Amino acid sequence: MATIRKRKNGRFQAVVRVMGFPIETRSFDKLEDATVWASFRERELGDLMGKHKPANAAMTLREALLRYKTEIAAHKKSWHQEFKRIACWLRHPLADKPLRDISGADLSQHQSIRLELGRKPNTIRLELALISHLFEVARADWGMESLSNPRKAMRRTPLGGQRDRRLRPGEFEALMTWCDRTENPLFKAMLVLAIETAMRRGELLSLVWENVDMQQHLAYLPDTKNGTSRTVPLSSRAVAALQSLQQTKTGPLFRVHENWVTQRFIKARTECELANLRFHDLRHEAVSRLFEKGFNMMEAATVSGHKTLQMLKRYTHLDPRSLLARLG
Repeated sequence: MATIRKRKNGRFQAVVRVMGFPIETRSFDKLEDATVWASFRERELGDLMGKHKPANAAMTLREALLRYKTEIAAHKKSWHQEFKRIACWLRHPLADKPLRDISGADLSQHQSIRLELGRKPNTIRLELALISHLFEVARADWGMESLSNPRKAMRRTPLGGQRDRRLRPGEFEALMTWCDRTENPLFKAMLVLAIETAMRRGELLSLVWENVDMQQHLAYLPDTKNGTSRTVPLSSRAVAALQSLQQTKTGPLFRVHENWVTQRFIKARTECELANLRFHDLRHEAVSRLFEKGFNMMEAATVSGHKTLQMLKRYTHLDPRSLLARLG
């Protein structure tokens, strides 16, 4: 409530309070002016407080997802993928259930149904990870400290299904031949760099000539998926691929869109009859080759940019034949 008092100097002082605490004061010559200002300012501050009022556990999953989409997901590098997962959850029967009523059993049921529908384990893992992060954000940032994260209440059932697709003998050569036959030198250089540097597709497309040191054999990535920068060493084969690019040595190395890369790879894979091979599998291949060359975990992580050794392990699939020489 606002209070108004007459000062000794004959002026009227209006004090606006919010939740019992004085927030703002102002003095006026006339009582009417002080009353009008205090009433107006009190409503204005009340509206502002209402907009930023902490959420409570009665908020439904739908409401939380829409807020999470605006405040969190929209600022992620992979926002378009997050938006797809959010859209999936918005169609879910749990969407209109209050957050406080969502249990680990609900998420376990979701996992079981998705597995029965044939969804990939990693797809399900990412769907559950989104919900888990949403609950943690609600606890930390939305004033819902007492809210329990249902993901943590689930029994951890190994989903398995991690991709272990590596290039088979002759497959990379087939891709190189396809690039020569279809006159795709740009795509050929991209494939070589992918296999030699373990860069992600987005990192390759973000690479600019100003950040490539051909003399030192280094490429600098100022902003990666992990939100950190890294410098990638370039093998002689990677440098040769860069030298083959007939472009002005300024700006992006690859002036193409992600869809262009995807379409080219699908076409090459189909015509070369390379079953179940994805562009991202080249990153798996590159990391696995680093270990087969004798790189240790920290050295491989320096090249690939993995933040945790657990994630690096997921991307590593050694060929047992590479161990034969050491076995004797």
